[in-house]
Amino acid sequence: MNTNLIIHDNVSHHPLDLVDTAPYSPTTTKYGDVVYQKSLRYLQKANESNSDFESLLVQLGAECGVEYRVRKQTDILQDPHLREILQDIVARRVEIAPLLEPRYKTLGIRYACPTPDCGLADKHGIRNEYFGNQIKFQCPVHGSYQIDLENGDLKFLEFNTPLRGLIRCRLFAQDPVSSWVQIKGSDYAGFYAEQMVLRPLQGSCTPITVYTPLIMDWSGAKISKSLYVRPDAYEYLRLSNLSYLLNFREFCAAGFKIGTLYKLVEGWINEPKRLFRHYTIYQIHQELLQILNSERESLKEAEKSK
Repeated sequence: MNTNLIIHDNVSHHPLDLVDTAPYSPTTTKYGDVVYQKSLRYLQKANESNSDFESLLVQLGAECGVEYRVRKQTDILQDPHLREILQDIVARRVEIAPLLEPRYKTLGIRYACPTPDCGLADKHGIRNEYFGNQIKFQCPVHGSYQIDLENGDLKFLEFNTPLRGLIRCRLFAQDPVSSWVQIKGSDYAGFYAEQMVLRPLQGSCTPITVYTPLIMDWSGAKISKSLYVRPDAYEYLRLSNLSYLLNFREFCAAGFKIGTLYKLVEGWINEPKRLFRHYTIYQIHQELLQILNSERESLKEAEKSK
């Protein structure tokens, strides 16, 4: 997920980018030395959590009064500048690929196999072949298929995270009249992540990026990533009645309101030293309880004064 703040003609816009082309982990498999996967979009699993996101966004929008719109990857793939940007990146792949993917030195361009009920895609683009503006993809089961970047339908393409970040920044640079601010998780902060984007941009206009705190488990691992990779992760939190911190519906069922969560984050912003750091899930639990208890005390006082 990526949040962008755009200032254009003194009007702010807040698109929330949902990465519905992310891989569905249970489908990841190896054919020889090449990793293949199926995306949430192909399997139509991205919509399973959309109702939760929509409910969360509606409530947050009501709390802060911010208007927003949700963009999926298909919306970004329909940008009129994308075709030219992709052609340039592919033409410079020998230079750019090692910067974005030092391990494999390949561009993470994916295209799910079009054979019905297949949908396999080369995760790292290892077997991709390039012929001018044409890319040939390889399915380990059904063979090759290709796309023409000049005339083909780009809406079926998928990109890995580093390449997706570069494409976004280059799209932003096509609109220098607007001021762009990106809000990302802190797992993409730091020298290495910045170099993956800034070096290929070679001085092009880049958006300001604000990084949010990471929410971690006791070991320092990112909670949301661990949940995504292992659906059965954090059983010990469930046994400790803390599973409400892992699931939006359980959060609401436990008696918490979005306003409580909003107050928590608002406290970080009002005291910036608390914003530029990370939190364990236990710290979040303690702070939410403090806010909840304070709200209950306020209600009691209000009842007494009637």
